Amino acid sequence: MKRKLYDSLVDLRLIVSKVLGFTQEIKYITPVTTAEKFGFVSDLFHTPSEVLELDTKEELSRPEVLTKPKIDLTLPETRYFDIADEGGNRKLAYSISGNINAEKVLLCLPGLLETKDSFSALHTHFLRFEDCKVVSVDFPGRGDSESIALFQNYTMSLYLSDIQSLIKMLLSNHSSSTQFTILGTSMGGVLAMYLTKALGKRISEIILNDIALTVNWTALYSLYKSMKNEVGFKEVKQLAKDLRVDERAFTDVQLPGHFDLSYKADVWGMNFHEAMEGYKGKVALIYGADSKICTRQRVISAKAAIPGLITFVVENAGHPVPFTPQVCEFIQLQMKLK
Repeated sequence: MKRKLYDSLVDLRLIVSKVLGFTQEIKYITPVTTAEKFGFVSDLFHTPSEVLELDTKEELSRPEVLTKPKIDLTLPETRYFDIADEGGNRKLAYSISGNINAEKVLLCLPGLLETKDSFSALHTHFLRFEDCKVVSVDFPGRGDSESIALFQNYTMSLYLSDIQSLIKMLLSNHSSSTQFTILGTSMGGVLAMYLTKALGKRISEIILNDIALTVNWTALYSLYKSMKNEVGFKEVKQLAKDLRVDERAFTDVQLPGHFDLSYKADVWGMNFHEAMEGYKGKVALIYGADSKICTRQRVISAKAAIPGLITFVVENAGHPVPFTPQVCEFIQLQMKLK
């Protein structure tokens, strides 16, 4: 039994010796002579102090890992732009977020009695992109913007002039190839159309929120009637406070002189086709399926007048369309952001 066990051990050692490349029988090799034969030190039990260390000059250099430079993204913050006109000096407020040096700019213009806060969802959504910045504006007498002088009136031409000055400032440090997109809600969309005439090629695209090239008289009448009926005289002051809108703005927007820009009128309503004449940039239209302002008929007419018009309908939405995740993604797609 012992003999068989001994023979088995010898056979095992012979197999190991062949695998490791030894030429002599392993039974005649001691651990020390094996180490010496292959250039190992004879003492196989080094203490930590005897561990050899490579000179730093002999260490292999590691390839540098190329990392993408970190871009600081600005959270939405309010800034002010100085306006000087016949009424004196006043401040126009705007919110800005994202990469301040980005070459893709989204300027958001609110509706009749809205403020820049109506675009808060857009600011949040676009913070995920490093190559874009978002700017939203308070028209004079709204939000954080100062009111106009007492002898002045709130008019469309006043808003247009303010926004033109702001855009020139925003683009002053950008190249001519900057992708500048204007998103306009309702009245802001009308102003976006007129800005294409004033600034031409500097505007890459406009996106209209529930406003087309024609606004029906019936829709306008219903809009102004609801303002008068639903907002009583005693409630105006509180409503103005809640909406952060100058009380005079409530009165002025209902006056015939508020819309003092050129347009064509017909039996259907106000037509803004002239404002878009000659514009070669992209145009997209977001509209609510239940809207009374931007009806399906108005959308069909806009498609006939603007070749390549891109439309996006939002079901169960009225006027204006809210900035849901789906709407934000549509705007993102138009700006080619990934």
